[in-house]
Amino acid sequence: MLRLWRGKKKNPHGLSGIISMLRYFELFVMFDRMDQNDDRRLGFGEFTDALPQLEKWGVHVYYPEAQFNQIDKNGGGMILFDEFADWAIQYSLDIEDDDDDPDDDFQNFGSNLSSMHMGQGGPPKRMKGHFTRGRTFDYNKLAEAMPSGRSRLEFARRDEMFRLFDPNGNGYLSLAEVDKGIRDILRLDDLFDAKPAIMRAFQASKNAHKGRSRLGADYVTRSEFRLLLEYLRRYFELFVMFDRVDEGDDRRINEQEFISAGHKLEAWGLTVADLPGEFKKVDKNGGGQILFQEFCDWALEKHLSESVPP
Repeated sequence: MLRLWRGKKKNPHGLSGIISMLRYFELFVMFDRMDQNDDRRLGFGEFTDALPQLEKWGVHVYYPEAQFNQIDKNGGGMILFDEFADWAIQYSLDIEDDDDDPDDDFQNFGSNLSSMHMGQGGPPKRMKGHFTRGRTFDYNKLAEAMPSGRSRLEFARRDEMFRLFDPNGNGYLSLAEVDKGIRDILRLDDLFDAKPAIMRAFQASKNAHKGRSRLGADYVTRSEFRLLLEYLRRYFELFVMFDRVDEGDDRRINEQEFISAGHKLEAWGLTVADLPGEFKKVDKNGGGQILFQEFCDWALEKHLSESVPP
């Protein structure tokens, strides 16, 4: 009743008192079923144990740790009923769907995805030194973390991910929010350290869909989020290739480095007969160095790929 009174106070023109009372009673029943310790609070263990129940109520949680932290608005390590109610209303949880059969595609997916993407402990440590030296990258894992397809399953994952990236719920993602989401939600250490790739992906996806809002040109909207994930995956791969050629580790490729990388270019699907001449084509501004943006434009045109065999 206290939660109902507060809600009516904030929104006097909302639903009638009876309907609101029934809604919050339903939410309290959900909350109580999840609250195994009967202490009117939900710990992380109780939240994860309730994931199958949440699916029956209409929400598939693919990022449990990140979702729990976002619901726990005061950062106390426990979800209070007010916090749960706000989240449940946002996601339209419905206890009446308790007997519905979930789609087969969603069975046991949340727990597997959580173990795949969520790291242990705090934010990942920043890498020092040469980015790619002596290292290989699992592009399949990166692709799994970026649900950019058009299936119902990937749409559902992407919808939850966007909500987690957008904690204030305004429908726009800034570069800082994208960067933070990669670090705190996806926990993709390698991608988080590839700042030039993140910048290029953000610039390529924002304002891709022209809208009426004056903010759209400077931020990534929900309709552009799928493109952002596509670009993040692609530009990360390009950054890895660029760094492998950049032996001087100065974020530039000189002519000698480019010529010495002829065998790498062949492995990535391109045979160049005249490497000095090709260098001049890539170096569009004639500065004597290939910058990352110039390399990306050229590599995309030539369909270079480290993850796909030529």
